[in-house]
Amino acid sequence: MTFLGWRRSQCIGWQIRAIGMFGVEAVSPSPAGELNIRAHQICSEREITLMECLFNLDKLVGRGRFRFVGFPFKIRGGSGSPIRALASFE
Repeated sequence: MTFLGWRRSQCIGWQIRAIGMFGVEAVSPSPAGELNIRAHQICSEREITLMECLFNLDKLVGRGRFRFVGFPFKIRGGSGSPIRALASFE
């Protein structure tokens, strides 16, 4: 699988524009060949939350504004978890 991914400069740009969260369908937000942990570190340093492995995002395109909600599992001592993702249309 090949995907473009997000580079460090793009994540910094998100911080400047006050973007605090993003999600991707891919298994990693990093560009192919780059370590996944690096994308997590860059986002963590800038307090940007990221979600990976989202699916059916194509079904949201063109349907108007929606509210995204991610319900995380409680994992004692964890810094992340799987989520149940929900898109609620306004």
